[in-house]
Amino acid sequence: TSKNIISESKQFGTMKLKGLFQKAETPNRNKRIYKKSILEREIGKLQPFISDNRLLGELDHPDRLNVKYSDASHKVSNLVMDGNDVWGEIELLNTPKGQIAQTLIKDGVTLGISSRGGGTLTELKEEKDGAKWEVNEDFSLVTFDLVPDESTIGATLNVFESKCYGDKCKEVYNKALNEKIFL
Repeated sequence: TSKNIISESKQFGTMKLKGLFQKAETPNRNKRIYKKSILEREIGKLQPFISDNRLLGELDHPDRLNVKYSDASHKVSNLVMDGNDVWGEIELLNTPKGQIAQTLIKDGVTLGISSRGGGTLTELKEEKDGAKWEVNEDFSLVTFDLVPDESTIGATLNVFESKCYGDKCKEVYNKALNEKIFL
């Protein structure tokens, strides 16, 4: 039966996005600074979940640390550190929230991405380049969520792959022809 589910999921296609997810050593819009060593450690801890296709995220930031399957919109398929930057890729799911995200993209909306995690902050003695707090060593990164107001400046996603299968492709192609849209 799982083969049927996989096959059914594929007939609706996939949409993959990539971009800057987070920056170390740079103040974000929440006036926080994440040390590079903390982000490297946390990205490393998430790698087994990525490899097992288990690192899910949600549309909008919930007020909880755990991810609910019923609210999942995407899975994180890649996370890497490049200097102080965290770059990543996600694949939108064909869940209700994932379909909302896909529709937003098709309608021209740019999606932001933001980390979800927990830990404590240390208030800086004086603001440094707009930063008021430093994230402490007890920080635990849970996932990355799709948001309209990303905390890391420039953390927006671009479509790099979109696939459709069978009748769905024909439907999109025919609709485009009827609307005189060129693909």
